[in-house]
Amino acid sequence: MKKLFYSLFTLSILLAFTACEEKERAFPEYNDLEHGAYARQLTKDGNFFLTDVDNSAIDISVEFYDENDGKDVASYSWVVEYIDKANGGATSVAPVNILTIDAGAFSTNPDTGLPFTSFGFTLPDVLSTLGLTAADVDGGSTFRFNATLTLNDGRTFTAANTGSNVISSAPFRGLFSFDADLLCTSDLEGIYEATTVGWCGDTGPTIMSQWISVGPGVYQIVDPADPTNVDAEDFSFGAYDACYGPGSTLPGGDLRIKDACNIIAPTGVSRWGEVYTFESVTTSGSTLTIVWTNDYAEGGTTTLVRTDGTDWPPLTN
Repeated sequence: MKKLFYSLFTLSILLAFTACEEKERAFPEYNDLEHGAYARQLTKDGNFFLTDVDNSAIDISVEFYDENDGKDVASYSWVVEYIDKANGGATSVAPVNILTIDAGAFSTNPDTGLPFTSFGFTLPDVLSTLGLTAADVDGGSTFRFNATLTLNDGRTFTAANTGSNVISSAPFRGLFSFDADLLCTSDLEGIYEATTVGWCGDTGPTIMSQWISVGPGVYQIVDPADPTNVDAEDFSFGAYDACYGPGSTLPGGDLRIKDACNIIAPTGVSRWGEVYTFESVTTSGSTLTIVWTNDYAEGGTTTLVRTDGTDWPPLTN
């Protein structure tokens, strides 16, 4: 309710301002602005498994956009780095060039007529590029990939100089960066009793929370009484009811929990585009405690108790 009020209020102000602007002028400065370019992600599949190095690969396809229908793109290049999360960064490796695709290698997407390319990264190739072996890396650590799109006039575009809407919004899906965690076999599915002390200081109701696998090492939170209702998913584990009142709209969106060799973290964003973070994760027998926040200044301390009589694995953040 609180979020909806603020969103509608802000939208009304923006619409009023835009209406006034349209009456006064037709934005003649547009032609003086710099027009960018980006690679739109079409597909991205695969994972890196420390337990199956030789068969681990990530496959990607993109098409290119600019003010000349993508024809001014000269190349699309990638670097990769290793981010060591197990040893405090002691074995991290700085970015190294791994792939450059020149425009001459692009094909044409038959559906849109835009320049198109597909490519992939295998885990053995990534390790070799960074001068590493499987024995040098740890489960839960990350390979970070960053791209540079270069135009014929020499201008370059990266995640650093591209708007967040182009990168994160579904219609654009600009692919300039992604992380590939080193995964292990994971089994966190189950129904848990969840109790949360919210950011407002109030304790929410104890709710039943079910984690369902939606991919290797990735879990969706659902209401076990209504598992197909996306509006019943409660990533706040009861904190919204405590702080906003019963029946509040829940975070929703595509928020998930990622398990990278017992290192767990949120992925995706809420229905309002909020990013969540696990500040700490501790286990004691059948009890898992998560201290979480999001970038809307909400947060809480959640206790999840397994109902099947088993212990949690040694999870951490």
